[in-house]
This record gives sequence, C-alpha cells and structure tokens, in this order.
Amino acid sequence: MKKKVAIVAGGDSGEYSISIKSGTVVEETLDREFYIPFLIHVRGKEWFYESGGNKYPVDKNDFSITVNGEKTTFDVVFTAIHGTPGENGKLPAYFEMLGIPYTSSDFITSALTFNKNLCNRVVASWGVAVAGSMQLFKNDKINTDEIVNTLQLPVFVKPNCGGSSVGMSKVNRIEELKPALEKAFRENDQVLIEQYIEGREMTCGVIEANGKLTVFPVCEISSKKEFFDFEAKYKPDLAEEKIPADIKTREEIAIKGTSAILYKKLNCRGVVRFDYILSEKEHKPFFLEVNTVPGLTRQSIVPKMAAEDGISLKALFSMMIEDALGNFPEQR
Repeated sequence: MKKKVAIVAGGDSGEYSISIKSGTVVEETLDREFYIPFLIHVRGKEWFYESGGNKYPVDKNDFSITVNGEKTTFDVVFTAIHGTPGENGKLPAYFEMLGIPYTSSDFITSALTFNKNLCNRVVASWGVAVAGSMQLFKNDKINTDEIVNTLQLPVFVKPNCGGSSVGMSKVNRIEELKPALEKAFRENDQVLIEQYIEGREMTCGVIEANGKLTVFPVCEISSKKEFFDFEAKYKPDLAEEKIPADIKTREEIAIKGTSAILYKKLNCRGVVRFDYILSEKEHKPFFLEVNTVPGLTRQSIVPKMAAEDGISLKALFSMMIEDALGNFPEQR
C-alpha cells in the first residue's frame, strides 16, 4: 500500500521561501509508485494543505486534514522546514508526541545543533577544532573594545539560532561591529561572534539508511562575495561549488571522518550537512555548524553531493522516508 507522506515546508524564519522551494521539489520528485505526497504549508499558527485553489487547514490535534469530507492522516512526515519550527526541535517534539515518524533528527539533537554556541561547545569537547567565539544576549551591555581585544578582527557576527547566513555579517573594522550586531539581533535574541579563520570553505553531507552510513563527497564553496552569505547561497552566479573538492587525501579523510563521527555522536538522523573552514595555516578543518534540514532544491548542495555519489533525488528522498519508517518504534 502506498504511504501517505506529509511534506512540511515554510516555517517562521528568513528561510521560508527556500523551505517552500525544497518542499515543492520533494513533492514533485517523490516516487508515486510508493508514496502519495501532500505539501503542508506551515507559517505561524496557519498550517494548511492547498489543492485546486482551496486551503484545507491541518487539525493539530492529530496532524490530519479533511478534504471534501474525507479525513487523511499520514504515515510519515518529510521535514523540509529550514529554521524554526522544523530545525530547532519544536516540530520533531510535536510529531514524537503524536507518534508520527519523520525524516529529520529528533528534538534533542535538533535543538542542540540549532544553537550554534552550545553545539560548538559540545563538538569542541570531543576534540574537534572550532573557532574562538563570544555569545551575546539582546539585553547585554555591549563593549565593542572588549570584543575586539578578545577575538581580534575580522570576526563573523551571526544569529546564534538560525541558518542560510540570514542576519550574518563579516566585520573588518570596529565601527562595523554595532551595525552587524543590530542586524543579527533582528533575527534572534542571541548572537554569536566568531573569530575569522583564514581558509577554504568545505561542506560534507551524511545520511544513514538501512543501517548503512553514507558520507557524500566533500564540496568546496567559493563565494564571489566576501563570504558565503544568503544571496551567494541562492544565486548561482555568485558562488562556485566544486564536487569533489580539490583537496589533499588527508584533508578529505579528516573532513569525512569528522562528519561521520559527529553524525553518530550528535545522534543525527536523515540527511545532514556539516560545514567547515579548512585552515590554510593549520591544514585542518574547523567546524562551523551542522544543518539537520539542509536545502533540497535542485540547486542545493546536498542533492549535488548525492548525484556525484550516484544517488538521484528520487532515491535520496526514498532513502530518507524508508529510514524514518524503519527507525521509528511505533508505526501508525
């Protein structure tokens, strides 16, 4: 019997439009021989399924929809929300309470990895290199001289909880620091300031399906802007992605090995992407962040990595769904 798949997309962050694109690609690509997809839009309190120009609200009591008098519940949820509430643990916790399998990491892993400062501290405790950093809260008294003396310029200023480089700035001069902090605080009430690591940006995708861990080829990202910001991420002419990355074997082993270890230690599920800076000075990867719900549009990095590994989008999505169905302890 075909499985009914709810694809949740949208969310409440600056990544809303990208999430809708990801969800649409999943809906268009799912293997109709095995799955019946339903694209569910989530924005604030408005959750709905749209068909024939009509919107059908989601009953949040059991995550169901009623179309033309017929009620539909779902066998599995495909998580395509980048940012809140999909990537920060809120939706995973909700689906766990309802007993519905879903394709992303559990709520504990999602909440931890979404908080960049906490995630960095946990990752560093396992011996993985991370950049020096400072965390600030919205009501903190900010001393720019202290920040500069502690971390040295340049630094990156970013929302502590967020993705796609929304609200992120590179600060080269002290007078740029306050505007950068204001920009980041508009996105989140916590801000992370990180030391700049001279090097090349690398990213590596990992997926576990049917008990087998697959580490995708390493990708090098070269931005034509000062850094790989939101615009560069989603405008193809502003960044170049090389898969596999042109790096030394030992560097490739270090990045892939670290990604595999972190996937297991952080208890990740589904497809996850780990970002690094490969230091030119120390010739080793510095962990930046983990994306537990990475972009899944045809222009996104993870689908390109999978394709380089011989895995089509249709196969990748099927792997994620079947793994979610197989791993979840209680099937509907």
